[in-house]
Amino acid sequence: MKLQKLSSIALGLLVLCTGCSSLNSPANEYALRNDEALQRQQAELDRPALDNKQVYLDMIKKMQERSMYFASIAHIDAYQKSYGTTPEVQRLYADALRATGQDDAAEKQYKALLSGPEAAAAWHGLGLLEAQRGKSVTAISNLRESSRINPTNAVVLSDLSYALLNDGDSNAARVPLMQAVELAPGNRKVISNLALFFLLSGDKPKAESLMKEANMPADVRAEIFKRKDAISKRHVQLSKQAEPDNRVLPVVAGGNGMQLQLQMQLLPPSSGVVARSE
Repeated sequence: MKLQKLSSIALGLLVLCTGCSSLNSPANEYALRNDEALQRQQAELDRPALDNKQVYLDMIKKMQERSMYFASIAHIDAYQKSYGTTPEVQRLYADALRATGQDDAAEKQYKALLSGPEAAAAWHGLGLLEAQRGKSVTAISNLRESSRINPTNAVVLSDLSYALLNDGDSNAARVPLMQAVELAPGNRKVISNLALFFLLSGDKPKAESLMKEANMPADVRAEIFKRKDAISKRHVQLSKQAEPDNRVLPVVAGGNGMQLQLQMQLLPPSSGVVARSE
């Protein structure tokens, strides 16, 4: 009887130990890890809406940084349906409209932001729109206003300097460009504009040295030289158009004599008309 009882106890301990070992089996460990993963996922879903909202907004910004503007418009629409809108979201929307060629809609969006916290960015966007339209005077004015509101924005300063270079005013472009260079020394767009400035100022060796030091690809260098040639050619043409017409028509004293000479100028060379002397 005692032996049977001891056997039962031993069997029970064996079953218990077997159960313990089964808890540490690979299948159970996988299940535990899966449960932990599900708990973490649920915790992410249970976070305050603000966290998810910010993650979504950051994703939209990343898309625009990668020039995925068409896709960003769709996500901005979805974002606004879920979370509403803010001046920053409206500015991102305006940037996307401008980048996708919807200029009139972009202009309307930018103008709606001129009196709020995104005013500097809105003036910048309006400046870029006017530059695309070839309205250099208005573009420069808008970019100056953006820089006035936010004077340490290197991108705006660089765009302002380019607009001034494009308008033929290298002297005015120098200060904002040098400010941009010191504020964002590694910005490739700023470096490209600096190289263009050197070329337009007649300092080709310095421009080439800068492009070499920055390891600019050959196609980028070619584009900078192409822009320099286009700007120079356009301003030579504009200078010629602005020159006054100094040609002087010969005038003969006396009423009849003056009338005769003007008539002779209007007649074709083969008219056969001979002027008679009075």
